[in-house]
Parts: sequence; structure tokens; C-alpha cells
Amino acid sequence: MNSKKTIVITGAAGFIGSHTTDLFLEKGYNVVGIDSMTYASNEENLAAAKKTGRFKLCKHDIRDTLCIENICQENDIEWIFNFAAETHVDNSIINIKPFIESNIEGVASLLSICKNNQYKLFHISTDEVYGSLENGSFTEKDVLSPQNPYSATKASSEHLIKSYANTYGVDYTIVRPANNFGPRQNKEKFLPTILNSVFSNQKIPVYGDGMNIRDWLYVKDNASIIYEIWRLDTKNETFNISCSNEMTNIDLIKEVSNYLEKDWKNLVNFVKDRKGHDKRYSINTDKLNRLLSLSKTPFSDALSDTIRFYRNII
Repeated sequence: MNSKKTIVITGAAGFIGSHTTDLFLEKGYNVVGIDSMTYASNEENLAAAKKTGRFKLCKHDIRDTLCIENICQENDIEWIFNFAAETHVDNSIINIKPFIESNIEGVASLLSICKNNQYKLFHISTDEVYGSLENGSFTEKDVLSPQNPYSATKASSEHLIKSYANTYGVDYTIVRPANNFGPRQNKEKFLPTILNSVFSNQKIPVYGDGMNIRDWLYVKDNASIIYEIWRLDTKNETFNISCSNEMTNIDLIKEVSNYLEKDWKNLVNFVKDRKGHDKRYSINTDKLNRLLSLSKTPFSDALSDTIRFYRNII
């Protein structure tokens, strides 16, 4: 277990990073947040963190190796938790450059810092690195087969991490969470798009026939699982994270519609499908379940929390 009480979280002002920051602070740790404050970052996500007196935000790009290294050294840390990433598939199809810069070059920068200082890296990847499949679920031993530019850069970062472990002895943990949802998610993502459309009396844009399947993971559950995996103190391991909650995009819209007491058929507008749109993501969590006994938030409660959040900010 990590005996030091200060950790670094990159992408701390983002969606998953801010929730994980809150959790570590609740557990009594000091957190140094690093964020380049892109469009997907929001300093308001850190309002609770700032009130603790045990959090500080450093507005820097993780590619600024010397600067980030100095921050880590000044705070006597052992672990870097890397949430910093470009994540929106549509954006990666339009322009891959920011994804290469953040998801590959940024990780290479952090790995250089870890190599030079014997820090450990806890890296947040994605279930999308496996690609799509019709039946069954991917295990951690399956070959990565990313099918869009975003997931290709995330897979590339994983290969870099494992190469640094083999070549330089850098210790790591990699997690591959399912599709996160919850408060603070950027409006470009699917569930916020659904809610923003409904609350603005606009049609929900739905790719193709709406039958693409995603595994929906509540962000606060994801943060808790990340914390518990870290506490296992395993070395150079990869874990899938899922609460086994697969549904089609249309099914998700139906869940929202039922909650809001609306007819989903009147809310949707089917649009031309995304290029290279993966049909189904599904990951197996047997490895994680053997090591941890985890509770999950009922989907109805998580969805209610999410809807209340977006209703209040629109």
C-alpha cells in the first residue's frame, strides 16, 4: 500500500478525474491536480475539492515534462493517476492531432517522469481498446483491436506503458472502464446530449438505428472501484471495470423518457451513422471480482442523480 499521503491526479478538472479527486480527499489524502484546462475541463468540478484545504490545482499540460516533474518532486509523491485524455470519438474522426498529443505524447511524458523518479503510474484506459464484438465479453488477456482513432491512441498509450515496465522497470496499473455516465460529464457525450435535447425541447440525435450497445458505468462507482484496485497494491496488472449494465442507445433513451414521463418516440431524430461506429462493447470482470467484493449503485438511482444534475445546470 502507498504510505505517502499525497497523490497526483492528471485531468483533475475533468469528468472522471474530478470525481476521483473528491473520493481521495474524502479518504484523507492530499491531491495535487494537474489539468491543461481544455474545453472538456471545468474548474467548477473542483469546488468541493478546493474547500478541503488539501487540494491544489496546477494548470499545466502533461507534455510539459520538466514542469510536471518539478511538481511531483516538490510534493514527494509516489503515484501519478492519469485521467488526462482526449476522449470524444467524433472529434478524433475529425482531427486526430489533439488525441495523439494528449493520449500518446502526454503519456510518454508521464512515463519519462516515472522512469526518472521511480514513481508508479495508474493509467485510466477504456473498454474501447478491445474493439467491438457480437457475442461474449472481452477479458484482459484478449488482443487489443481499436476501431476508431480515439481508441487507437488509448491502445497506443497502453503499449507504451508496458514497454516502459519491461525496459525501464516502471510499475503501473491499467484499468479499462466501461462507458461512464453521471454528473459533470461534458455535454458532447451521449447521455448529456439526451438530457440537454429534452430540456431544450429539441430532438435527440441518434446515430443509425440506435441499436449500438454500450455498458453503462456510473462515474462514482468507477471512482470507488479505481480506489479499491489501487489499494490492492498489485504490480503491473490490468483490470476491466464494469457493473454489467449493457443496453442499446434506444434503451437508454427509453430509461430517460420513462423517468421524465415522456414518449421516447416523440423525442428522437435518427441521423446518419458515425464512421466506424462500433456495434457493441462488452468486458468481462471475473478477474476483478475474484479480488474485490464490490457494491454498485442501482442504475435507477444513478440515472436520477445524473438527470437532477443536468436539469439544474440548464
